[in-house]
Amino acid sequence: MRLLILTKTLDCLGENDAPIANAFRRLGWEVILGEINAVAADDYRIFTRGALVARDDDPYHPGEAARGNRALYFLDEFQLVWVMTQPLDRVARDVWQMLWLASQKTGFVNSIEGLMFLNTKHALGFLLPSANRAFSFISNDFSSLWKLYQEARDQRWVAKPPNTSSGQNVFLLPPNGPNVRTILQCLTGNADVQSLTSGGLSGFRAKYAILQHFIPEVAQGEKRVIVVRGKVVAWHGREVNPDDHRSNITQGGKLISVDLHSGEIELAELIGKRLLAHGINFFGMDMAYPYVLELELTNPGGLYDTALVSGVDYSDEAAELIVAQLKK
Repeated sequence: MRLLILTKTLDCLGENDAPIANAFRRLGWEVILGEINAVAADDYRIFTRGALVARDDDPYHPGEAARGNRALYFLDEFQLVWVMTQPLDRVARDVWQMLWLASQKTGFVNSIEGLMFLNTKHALGFLLPSANRAFSFISNDFSSLWKLYQEARDQRWVAKPPNTSSGQNVFLLPPNGPNVRTILQCLTGNADVQSLTSGGLSGFRAKYAILQHFIPEVAQGEKRVIVVRGKVVAWHGREVNPDDHRSNITQGGKLISVDLHSGEIELAELIGKRLLAHGINFFGMDMAYPYVLELELTNPGGLYDTALVSGVDYSDEAAELIVAQLKK
């Protein structure tokens, strides 16, 4: 059996690339690490550049380069393809189109449709019960967002783009904040300013932004939960950086060991079942119970970080759940 893991670059493996590759190799699979941005087609047959993980090689660790010779691999020669990252913007449309075509003949851990349409903050209203999500207003019109903020001056808000991760461009907006107008203009592309200064001749500049109620529970930290085939497999906590409002590890948050109570497990597995219906077998979620803040469908850190804080590697359990589905 052969698994192709599509990652950003073969020169620096991600948090899931290494442990998942190791786990599937322990199950006896042949594992190839491939580059998602190198996806191409030979007479409409989809392939990419990759490197074979040798069976007798040392285990991989995040941040390492894929060892061995680089070669070309056709996707239809694999029993399973795992997309671990999103393609770069410049090539994303073509890559997603080719991967969708390849998925009509080859099994994918997470469906291309699910990765394209549900790996976004827009989808939270579709996937989450109303009691488990914060009120959000989404628009590419600065004036609409600014008006909402002005009408609820006592409300604390969070403003962010709908399609970023790792805490990028996430702003905490206090009541009567002096820079809120500027932040909302920036997040929506400074479209109003552009039209005033050049008559709008430079083209369409508007960008979408989310204005969302601030959730006080976040100050106590968040929990990252990994769900595989609708089952909670691994989790860890993240303490908020004292100099920031974000708990993302990339923004200075601190990993901690935590427990999950029955309500958190039940909510995570409910969302897992909803995503299963759309072909998503592996994902991560950020929770400040009873609220879910984020769903990560491509490369959610969690397996590796959980092993760091708990000393237990759950990648074998994740791999076994994925393989078991193939046998049905």
